[in-house]
Amino acid sequence: MTAKYSKSVIIPLISILVLLSFERVSEAIPVFARKYRTSCMTCHSVFPKLNPFGEAFRRNGYQMPEADKRYVQEKPIKLGAPAWKEVWPEGVWPGELPKIPPISLFARSFYRYDEDSQVKHDLTLPDEIKLLSAGTLGEDISFFGGVALVKDGNNFGGVEKLFLQFDNLFADSLPAYLINIKIGQFEPGIIPLSKHRRITHKKYLFSTTEVGENNFTLSDQRGVEVNGLVRSRMEYVFGIVNGNGTGSIDESTGSLDNNSKKDLYLKMGYKFGGVGLDGSGVEKGLLPGDWKERSIHIGAFGYIGENRIDPSAKIDDRFYRYGLNLNLVYRDINILGTVISGSHKNPNGDSQERDIFTYLVESDIYFYPWLIGIFRYDFIDVEGAQKSDDIIIGLTALVRANVKLAFEGELHSIGGGGDRAFVILEFAL
Repeated sequence: MTAKYSKSVIIPLISILVLLSFERVSEAIPVFARKYRTSCMTCHSVFPKLNPFGEAFRRNGYQMPEADKRYVQEKPIKLGAPAWKEVWPEGVWPGELPKIPPISLFARSFYRYDEDSQVKHDLTLPDEIKLLSAGTLGEDISFFGGVALVKDGNNFGGVEKLFLQFDNLFADSLPAYLINIKIGQFEPGIIPLSKHRRITHKKYLFSTTEVGENNFTLSDQRGVEVNGLVRSRMEYVFGIVNGNGTGSIDESTGSLDNNSKKDLYLKMGYKFGGVGLDGSGVEKGLLPGDWKERSIHIGAFGYIGENRIDPSAKIDDRFYRYGLNLNLVYRDINILGTVISGSHKNPNGDSQERDIFTYLVESDIYFYPWLIGIFRYDFIDVEGAQKSDDIIIGLTALVRANVKLAFEGELHSIGGGGDRAFVILEFAL
């Protein structure tokens, strides 16, 4: 850290006062809090990070585990009488629509100090604005969509996620939660740490670092995924996706994909202790948001694919990733980690193989329910390129359940550019 960094302390203090002037805008509550008339803390430890109940709610297609209808306060609009279920397939199975349009708004603003930038002090107000929508279209059919209206302070970000999921298929003859099918644009279930549910501003290196000319990263994709739970503790994920992320249309082919071959991925995981992945095992007398469990959730995953790095020359790169992930919770301490290895056969079109290795560990410590300390070390090594790492130190405070103020420092011991510091305000309504 430079001496100039220490002299800049007054700027974050001033920026906090500027950012907090936006707080009154954020007193409304998001989609699910309106639907169930409950606090954001029912599903989140600190938004967007989910607690065990929130994870079960997400896995169950945004339905309350076991008895969703009992908790719904905003009753939906019925599309057909329930009696039509009795005459199916001679009639159309009835569905439903949310009574209130299921739309939420998320916004982020920040102050940044960057010692290597020509603009050392930057107020990006706002940095990102999203419209989010999620819910159910009748029992066991769920959806999620997100559009970034503003991204990186100025640009239109486009569609981030948009998928339909058919939940609890064949529930009459198979165990609950065993088979779900997700179709659309989404974050694959093998991703060891979700970029959409992280509580740090800095993204994970495995989700942003490309190898050579291949634009693949472990991030959002378009495709089909089958996932489910076995006896509440074991999870599985299998997917088929385009493999080239969510980029724009390739003008040479007129397609959203750059080759006809698809990528495959697989994951198996198991949770020891704590609340089951389906929400079972809650201690009596505790509300969902009160859970401070003792658990270890581990997983192993693999991804194999092919990407065309030069459509005109039809040069392909075959690649793979495999890894392990860990999520350990001991009351007020949450330790997250992953190790990922992989290889590319031809990422630069020169038939030279390139290996990639990355790992990270993050510790989230809850000093109070509204105050969380964060430490993360993130390392990546791409053969033929410079090694780099991120050291993230942060403190996040919930000003309200849906208003978050965060302080974050980004340091580097090898590569990665200069040190940076952020003061961040996020809210959802």
